[in-house]
Amino acid sequence: MLHKEIFEKILKLNIGVSQSENNEMFKLLSDIFPLQLHRYKSGNEHNGWIVPHDWVIKKATIEHNGKILFDGTVHPMAVAGYSPSFTGSISKKELDSHIFYRENLANVYTFHCMNNYRPWERIWGFCVPYSEFKNWPEEGNYLINLETEYLDGEMLVGTAHHSGKLEETVVFNAHTCHPCQFNDGFAGVYAILLMFNWLKTQKTKYSYKGVFGPEHLGTVHYTASLTEKELSNFKAGVFTEMVSINNFFALQQSFNGDHIIDRVYRLLLKELDKPFREGPFRTILGNDETVWEGPGLEIPFISLSRCYDSPFYYDEYHTNNDDLNLNSDEKLNECVDLFINSIKVLENDFIVKRKFKGLVALSNPKYNLYVQREEPGMRKNLSPMQLRLGEIQDQIVRYFDGNYSVFEMAERFQVSFQTMLDYINGWVSKGLVEKIEITSLDYYQRMKS
Repeated sequence: MLHKEIFEKILKLNIGVSQSENNEMFKLLSDIFPLQLHRYKSGNEHNGWIVPHDWVIKKATIEHNGKILFDGTVHPMAVAGYSPSFTGSISKKELDSHIFYRENLANVYTFHCMNNYRPWERIWGFCVPYSEFKNWPEEGNYLINLETEYLDGEMLVGTAHHSGKLEETVVFNAHTCHPCQFNDGFAGVYAILLMFNWLKTQKTKYSYKGVFGPEHLGTVHYTASLTEKELSNFKAGVFTEMVSINNFFALQQSFNGDHIIDRVYRLLLKELDKPFREGPFRTILGNDETVWEGPGLEIPFISLSRCYDSPFYYDEYHTNNDDLNLNSDEKLNECVDLFINSIKVLENDFIVKRKFKGLVALSNPKYNLYVQREEPGMRKNLSPMQLRLGEIQDQIVRYFDGNYSVFEMAERFQVSFQTMLDYINGWVSKGLVEKIEITSLDYYQRMKS
């Protein structure tokens, strides 16, 4: 892992929606790719989404018979996030409703974040490893000494930007608010930052934006701060997380499911020739794609992850076991490559317009465009892709009428984009077809018979 030391430091920080250590986190992330910071003061509200205050734990102990059983200051996840203060003596039965744990992972701290999103109904709580909690006696009262403080603070959202020839922008989004957890958030952040390091070496037609901030809250307030012109430039996007666990990809569709962003990732995932899972909008995960797709914004947003089809997405989900030991460099790099290849499709696609009429003798040395086919009694040892091109070469030419792009033909005939691009460029080099530039991502939304 190229930037392992950076994430080792980040996973030790007490980060959150508005925690002061978020400044250090973004400083570290900016060592990978420079980020611009946007700041939103605690107490700010938009559509009912309230930016929480900075939250500090001063004391956090649970005692029984004069003995401290648990100290919530030992780990950033040991107290339920944004808990209010509470001091008192309570029964074990009452205490049970304020203790959060994962019974199937007895030694972990679990992540409790609901208070950050519902400050109007905050509850106090502790996240105690089940291996400890299960041994606490039922009899006698427990003394709780939880002292927390809410301070004026700010929520940070970091953005990366790559300017293309056009202002039309594709957004890549991941969240940064889960302390001590890598795949649930930072794996997506890292994959996007690595993609931006590649992008800075490229000249592109479209522009690209990375947005990194607290889940939902960050994106809600970031989009609310933009002008209508800025928002209108956002044509599509990808939310990503959980991409370096050892599982196959899961593609969650945009709201309508048929945008070019859906179609490109669907084709690229098929090209990997590996299993992947696909589902409609909000049926696999629920993250900031719901913000981008919200009424009035309605920016087509897919979600890309590797989560399992289970209640917890993966065993270590929302626990401190979601650490760097869970990271697979191979899986992470495969995601980065997928991002890069999606950009290459959008950047290199063009409309194909023929300059000939009638059937062309493709095997004529003048053209040399004929793709061999299998013949009875002859063993040509053709590859599966050669066989596929041979099958469809008499059909493809009917789509050279100026109404279809290279990608659309690759999609229609289920061959890789690069294969179709190389094939069409052969026709271009012989002067048989011309390239017509696609000047907007809106091109792909036109209706066709």
